[in-house]
Amino acid sequence: MHASTTLLHSIKASDDEVARLLLSPDGRLLAAGDHTTITLWDTTRGSLQSTIEDKDDMFFGLAFSPDNTSIAAATDEGHGRIWSTATGELKQTVTVDDERTLSLAFSPDGKTIATGSELIRIWDVDTGELQHILTGPGDRKLSFSAIYYGHVWPSEIWQVLFSSDGKKLVSVCPEAHCVRIWDTETWTLDKTILGQEAGISPDDTHLAVQVNDTTIQIYRTLDGQLQRTLEDTEKKFASFTFAPDSKVIATYSGREIMLWNIESGELIKTLEDPERKVSAFSFSPDGKILISGTRRCGLRVWDVESGACLVMLEHDDGARDVQSSRGYITGPPAFDVLLEDGAGKVALAFPDGTVRIWDIEWSQDP
Repeated sequence: MHASTTLLHSIKASDDEVARLLLSPDGRLLAAGDHTTITLWDTTRGSLQSTIEDKDDMFFGLAFSPDNTSIAAATDEGHGRIWSTATGELKQTVTVDDERTLSLAFSPDGKTIATGSELIRIWDVDTGELQHILTGPGDRKLSFSAIYYGHVWPSEIWQVLFSSDGKKLVSVCPEAHCVRIWDTETWTLDKTILGQEAGISPDDTHLAVQVNDTTIQIYRTLDGQLQRTLEDTEKKFASFTFAPDSKVIATYSGREIMLWNIESGELIKTLEDPERKVSAFSFSPDGKILISGTRRCGLRVWDVESGACLVMLEHDDGARDVQSSRGYITGPPAFDVLLEDGAGKVALAFPDGTVRIWDIEWSQDP
């Protein structure tokens, strides 16, 4: 296997540190956000397309619509705002009073959006109408469980994600250690699971739930039945992602990336970074390549079959961890990847507000 990287653009995305990056589903746009501003960039030309600013609010989660025409942001003041990606014009605002909105996700058909605050709410994208409020046993408005910087915050939903077929919605409340599976036809609760992070397999058949630092459990998405437990008491799982075939799950801990067979629970292979601790990763659609980000803003390209590191980029002018903007955010994200078969783009933010975009290509050796 051979791989190469080409630096396409280096752009000044913010005067402050970029807090989150997100590539659009078609890879043509990059959203770079600090706390109050989102800039949208054309990834082909490296040019600024539009600027979205709200000095009175703080942005949390970002999401592109499936058709790439809209971008949404969850905000500290309880809003979910939707803008046009072409013009930056505000198209829709949905509001939850007296709660922070921390996460959101578009349904696969782009017609509805789910927001996570203290409860999950389902909204019509076009009209802004509230369609459903999802509640389960024990939900209540003043169930406080966390103290940060002297303030008491309620148990809040930091992650919402739809299955690719749109039939299930998964929510995660890390403070309450609660993962829930919802049926989107009836908008009723299917299952409550103990956990702090979740991910759905590409074929929608499995749900992975990180229970704690050493345990990940695999459930059937259809009925929430536990299928397998992956456990390593000697190492701490920082995060995980499914391979495209939905048969393998990758975890990382320190400088190691571990590949597991989800049917047998067997550890298949370990990829070890020779220099840095791993902070984020993503598979290519064909499953042959894995891209990882490291501490101090490094990038790696791995051959999954052989375990060889094909490309190693170091950037010591970056002083913080590279973390993925997709899924539950545990720190300041600065990394996103969008890969197709044989090629893709990687975006990486640096502490001075600069963002670099690389083109990555790979192929079998002749």
